[in-house]
Amino acid sequence: MRAAMRRALFQVHLWAGVVAGLLIALLGASGSALVFRADLERWAVADWLAVAPAEGTARRSLDEAVARALREYPARELARLVVPPTPASSVEVVLQVRRPRNLAEADLVSVFVDPYTLEVLGTRRKAETVLGGLQDFHYALFSGEPGLKVNGVAALGLLLLALTGPVLWWPGRRRWNHAFKVRTGPPAATWRDLHAVCGVVSWAAILLITLTALYFAFRGTATAVVTLASGAATVMPPQVPRPADTATAAGFASFDALVAAARRAEPEARLDELRPARTLERPASISFRLPGDTVVGRHRLFLDPASATVLRVDRHDSLDAGGRLFANMAPWHFGSFGGRLTQWLWFVVGLVPALLFGSGLWLWWRKRRRRARPGAGTQPGFA
Repeated sequence: MRAAMRRALFQVHLWAGVVAGLLIALLGASGSALVFRADLERWAVADWLAVAPAEGTARRSLDEAVARALREYPARELARLVVPPTPASSVEVVLQVRRPRNLAEADLVSVFVDPYTLEVLGTRRKAETVLGGLQDFHYALFSGEPGLKVNGVAALGLLLLALTGPVLWWPGRRRWNHAFKVRTGPPAATWRDLHAVCGVVSWAAILLITLTALYFAFRGTATAVVTLASGAATVMPPQVPRPADTATAAGFASFDALVAAARRAEPEARLDELRPARTLERPASISFRLPGDTVVGRHRLFLDPASATVLRVDRHDSLDAGGRLFANMAPWHFGSFGGRLTQWLWFVVGLVPALLFGSGLWLWWRKRRRRARPGAGTQPGFA
């Protein structure tokens, strides 16, 4: 019975790898490149990030910087505003097409504006960059929602591989001391051992990446399942308390007023991005980091878009279990949760599926060729 079960698991592992292995390998390699996306994007626009204001020149408002960017792209709307970290920093205004249905349709453009002269230092359209193309491939295979679902199916294949691989690798309690040994004899034995050992050593990271990939591919279903199973729910933005008779009379507060309110509420924080409210009934939000944080935008602050009053501060450690779980999906997927150490680890792990696919495919093809020879016998496994 045990041998039959092992043969069945081997067939599941084999055909999941043969069918989905190439796509999984490509997604892993593209994911490795995207681990350092933020650093590479900053490097690509380094000449536009800093300004040298003339002596006595007054800094213009954030609203004026946004208006200047919109004059470059009048058919777009503000998606988010990167809060300048220092007085010598430019203002990055991120614009999108109006009312996009998803991130791909948003067609984001970053406009870098000198906050003293309102000169446009440069523009960068995400879809036209190598990293933007890699992200579009990694997220949805250049195909929007259908590609996202295909990636979800590939993640299911990777989940099968991750669940069956350790069972097939385990040599038994009597031979556990050989579990991580790589033989240096025949090439087939060496590659089989490398295949097994690399897969097991990276198993925990691969499983975490797989589960978060499934969340992104089937977000609605995954959120419902997690909420039903644990009772934990995603964190919803707060309601904006506003009497009906003042809703139309109130206007939007300035971006500078929103930033100033956030600084008063969190004086030790580094503010990251401001996301504007589309209507007066929905809050604006500003993401921020605290000293020692490695994840950008780990915390979030919500504000009344009219009065700039702080409505709620969501620090990561103050969220309930569900809030922390959903907030950790992106850091877990791209390895930013532990700083540079986990980023480099995730970079290496992202390349492992290519090694596993290449070695597994070669071992499978080698076995098929040997079986095709006249008089060749069958041998268990890949050997």
